[in-house]
Amino acid sequence: MKDLLKIYRRYILTASFISILIFMLNLMLIFLFLLNQFGYKAAKDYQSSRIDALSDQLTLEHGQYVLTEAAEKQIDENLAFAMLINQEGQVIWSRNLPDEIPLSYSLTQVASFTRWYLQDYPVKVYTRPDGLFVTAAPRHSMWKYSLEFQEGFLNAIPSYLLLVLLTNLLLIFTFAILFGQRFYTSLKPLVNGIEQLTEDKALGLAEQGIVGGLAGKLNEASATLIFQRKALEKRDNARTNWIAGVSHDIRTPLSLILGFSDSLAESPHLDDEERKEAVSIRENSLLIKRLIADLNLTSRLEYDSYPLQIKTYTPAALLRSLIASYYNHGLEEEWSLELALDSGLEGITLKGDPDLLLRAFRNLTDNSIRHNPEGCHIQIRGKLKGNSLGLTFSDTGRGIPVQVVKALYRTEAVDKNGSLPHVMGLRIVKQILEAHQGTIEFELLKDVCRSVVIRLPL
Repeated sequence: MKDLLKIYRRYILTASFISILIFMLNLMLIFLFLLNQFGYKAAKDYQSSRIDALSDQLTLEHGQYVLTEAAEKQIDENLAFAMLINQEGQVIWSRNLPDEIPLSYSLTQVASFTRWYLQDYPVKVYTRPDGLFVTAAPRHSMWKYSLEFQEGFLNAIPSYLLLVLLTNLLLIFTFAILFGQRFYTSLKPLVNGIEQLTEDKALGLAEQGIVGGLAGKLNEASATLIFQRKALEKRDNARTNWIAGVSHDIRTPLSLILGFSDSLAESPHLDDEERKEAVSIRENSLLIKRLIADLNLTSRLEYDSYPLQIKTYTPAALLRSLIASYYNHGLEEEWSLELALDSGLEGITLKGDPDLLLRAFRNLTDNSIRHNPEGCHIQIRGKLKGNSLGLTFSDTGRGIPVQVVKALYRTEAVDKNGSLPHVMGLRIVKQILEAHQGTIEFELLKDVCRSVVIRLPL
């Protein structure tokens, strides 16, 4: 967090520096513009409107000047005084005139106070046929300044404004490039380091500058990732070697057990009970052999060490061979198989490992037979959907509990006995489909899966 705050402060300081420079560059222009628009012009407008109105309310009646009550109130409340000077420079009428204000003026004095101040009073004047009407605001209430410009300068203002605008844009662009390049140079090693985190190499970023702290964190993260990667590889290699070693060591004694149990099951010297025990030994030995084969296969698929034998195959023919193999090996009458394929599937050919896919199809079918000892009807339906082949495996038996589906996706669902369900067969199906860029879906109904849908891309 401190490193981010450091970058944030640097960004704020840079932006503030650029803003101050641009502000100072435009300060004079803005000042002059505001002065012209809201100072001199406003004062002129104020003078022309207020003095005209007051002067019109001062009239000569029977040789004496008379001011309306509204004008008197306005002068008393808003002005210091008002007076009328005739053509000879004499004050012939006044209201609230202070003692220090003269009653006669020369031409020079009139020219002076009409432009500036009269005894520090800011005054405004209006020319009448009978003289000069003068109003004065209170002292220190208004600042007066006269601005004069040559006509050539005023005509050149648009060009000056365009020049200032272009200068501002050039300065902004220049500072943005300079500071942006500096910031880019600082961040480039950091970005390269992040990209190299996926590689099996230790980072050696320089821990200096504005991103020095972040570079140090990346170096530490790189070292940690390399250590963890090596630890995982060591663990995975140990597990793979252990599985391979156990499979190799158990193969010979298991073959002996299968041979002896097969001989005992066929021996005429055993009674029926002993022959049943020999058959049970043979069946359980076959189960162990299949489990070991499944364990080897899932381990190799998990680490992408199983070489796929890619061939062109026909899904319809592959599924028919699956059904035929069950009936040819004496499928008992408690179970029945049905294959329902759309007519459009007959001419479809795909590329993949047909033996491995047949293994996945057989696992799904075996699950229905194994988990429904009382018997069930198994149906395999196939149809084209979009750019994929969809195969649905369903049965009329118990279905797949939702805990099994959660365990397959490693959500740590436990069964009624508090242990993880056995999902080796389904895991192999999932791995085989993923190796073929396919998917597996489970259609749940009341916490029980009644159908398994697999999809293979065309």
